[in-house]
Amino acid sequence: LALADCTGHGVPGAFMSMVGNALLREIVLEKEITEPAKILNTLRKGVIDALHQSGKIGEAQDGMDISLCMIDYQNQVVEFAGAFNSLLHIRQEAVNIIKGDKQPIGIYPKTKDFTNHRIEIQQDDLIYLFTDGYQDQFGGEDDQKFTSKRLRNLILDNKEHSMQSQHETLKQNFLTWKGSQQQIDDVSLIGFKI
Repeated sequence: LALADCTGHGVPGAFMSMVGNALLREIVLEKEITEPAKILNTLRKGVIDALHQSGKIGEAQDGMDISLCMIDYQNQVVEFAGAFNSLLHIRQEAVNIIKGDKQPIGIYPKTKDFTNHRIEIQQDDLIYLFTDGYQDQFGGEDDQKFTSKRLRNLILDNKEHSMQSQHETLKQNFLTWKGSQQQIDDVSLIGFKI
């Protein structure tokens, strides 16, 4: 399961989405790489090669932030790796935020191998992946960002409800927060219950 946020808008963003999707399909389906960190390492190399990125000043810095999970229901494990994006794991009252590495998919001054996180899962655990669009949206009474803390608390306050109900709450809350403000970025969240 992958949730990506590509740089750029319009044609550049669409092109980056197409490149990323094609590379992910090749990596997983043809090369049969399934460990999330290895997928992201291979994806980064593919994006750099496809866009002919060398790190020169003035060169396009296109790329993507991504959360990537491999879900193994048989062994009750989720493996996760992230490029800037994190994963939220909720079990009853316990909340675990697993941070992605602070580097994108694409050219970057300081790169290292991505970190593979292994999470043991149980029935009724909740997993949430999200891009920065929701938490960065300006709104509310004081015209400020929603913030990751508010998003986390909103998810926690509604964790006992059905996934459909959580979806409706998140959607309505975003629209209420945004009010008449312009939406500043695309918003993507994926939540699922084990």
